[in-house]
Amino acid sequence: MKFLLIGIIFSSWGVQAACLPDSPVLNNKSLFTTPSLNIDIKGIEQAATEFESQIVRDLPQGQEFIINLEPNNPRINAEIIKNDTDIVVSVWGGMLGHPLMTPDTFTLLLCHELGHLLGGPPLKSRNGWSSTEGQADYYSTSFCARTFDLDDRSFMDAALNLTKIYAQVTREAEPKLDSCDDSRVTRTNYGYPQIQCRLDTLMAGWRGLPRPGCWFFK
Repeated sequence: MKFLLIGIIFSSWGVQAACLPDSPVLNNKSLFTTPSLNIDIKGIEQAATEFESQIVRDLPQGQEFIINLEPNNPRINAEIIKNDTDIVVSVWGGMLGHPLMTPDTFTLLLCHELGHLLGGPPLKSRNGWSSTEGQADYYSTSFCARTFDLDDRSFMDAALNLTKIYAQVTREAEPKLDSCDDSRVTRTNYGYPQIQCRLDTLMAGWRGLPRPGCWFFK
């Protein structure tokens, strides 16, 4: 398995799932210039190496696993792409260089992307392989993040950082650790939950609580 690849892998093949919808504002390449991206590439590489070494046992046999970093791509997003031979998690420069991005936040982001592959139902489509965004969030903290040496404070900082990045891209209010989304769906949300709901889901997984009713209908 390849634990790290820095460069570009064209994503026109396979089936993919992204952590964020494409924003017409903050994901627009014309609004960013590469020199403005301040990326702790050494810390990111170390986190990527540790991530692969910890989760390799959980991955499907017979498929290459690649973490693809694209520091020159200004988009603020990440995605997982799967085909018959490869599983590729790509993270773009706008996400890598975000001021709130830390190695712990990056690890949690990778856990979310892996959650699309390993998180189980509810799935985005009846015949698909990708868990919904809410389920990928829940898997990322109920299983994946527990593999790493994160104490409660480090985890909460990473979860808040990641969802604050999400909020900036989707132009929503910043989530808060001392708040929660009290809304209740009448059917499971198969799209992108509100950002406070996503933070609540990360916290629920970490604390061993049920999936929040702001996106999951039981």
